[in-house]
Amino acid sequence: MKYNEKTLWQNIKSQEFLPVYLIKGTESYLKLKYVNLLADSVVPAGLEVFNYHKLDGETVSMNELVECVEALPAMCERTCVLVHDLDFEKLDDPDREALEALLSDAPDTCTLIFWQDTVGFPLKTKKMKELQALIDNAGGVVELEPRSRQDLIRFIRSECEKQEKRISPRTAEYLLDNVGEDMGNLVTEIEKLCNYVESDVEEADVDAVCVQSLESTAFQMIDALLDNHFDQVFRSISILFDMKTEPMMILGALVSTYSDMYRAKVVESEGGRQGDLKKLFPQAYKSDFKLKNAFRRANRFSMPALRRSLELLAEADTKLKSTSEDHRTIFEKLMIELALARREAA
Repeated sequence: MKYNEKTLWQNIKSQEFLPVYLIKGTESYLKLKYVNLLADSVVPAGLEVFNYHKLDGETVSMNELVECVEALPAMCERTCVLVHDLDFEKLDDPDREALEALLSDAPDTCTLIFWQDTVGFPLKTKKMKELQALIDNAGGVVELEPRSRQDLIRFIRSECEKQEKRISPRTAEYLLDNVGEDMGNLVTEIEKLCNYVESDVEEADVDAVCVQSLESTAFQMIDALLDNHFDQVFRSISILFDMKTEPMMILGALVSTYSDMYRAKVVESEGGRQGDLKKLFPQAYKSDFKLKNAFRRANRFSMPALRRSLELLAEADTKLKSTSEDHRTIFEKLMIELALARREAA
């Protein structure tokens, strides 16, 4: 059975645990949160030493996994076996067959959780699809993806309320614009804000204590370029280098933003809309906010200007990898060239 965040929460709340869970997806904070909630709910407090087994997917043997799953619970209804980052694709044939046998006859005295934290579960091969089907039949596959922007705003306000602080929807959105939509990072920045303010969180507080995400910085640099505010552009570059940000990460953020604008321009030139781009690249545009901004910024460029901008970004990539030129200087020149490309190709 396929689960999402809502159905998994209902499962935990009702205490109706399945024999097997595969927890995967792109939202790391939610994966960790629900793995802990699930494990804590399956095994009563105080009985973990006998009934909770956490296994490292990189080093665990299949024999060890099978023994833990088939062990009977002590003083409670179920055991819990958590396997962290098992690389299913690397299993040899005997291990795969042993796992398939276990999944085909999973005991109801254990809840087995596969937590795919940094190792994915790509369905590229027939064997991986068959494994997921077995997990589907034995229990549930849980796909935890980023929440919508409105859900994140509610999350921010709820987290602030837990610490007896208030934040308006507008300020919560401003926080998202500045620090990004990664929930783990959001929790850290909310904690800092709530320790900083006395009651209400204002936009000035976000500016004072929060670390701006690289993606947000790239957005602001491009907006400043569009408005000919070169002092802001060079100040942003200086801050990024002072923070020891990897040059290739800075370039990657710029490439991503210009690629988004180019895609939006192509779709729009064919009479398409935001939803059409989302259908073409569902993994890249899970956030409607990102889509909206791609189309908004693309409207200020001609198609030749965006093509030339992508060429300049590719040239900068080559320079960063193959020349001894100062990296900060490469970025300063790049930003001037990007501004000129927009004007000359308009």
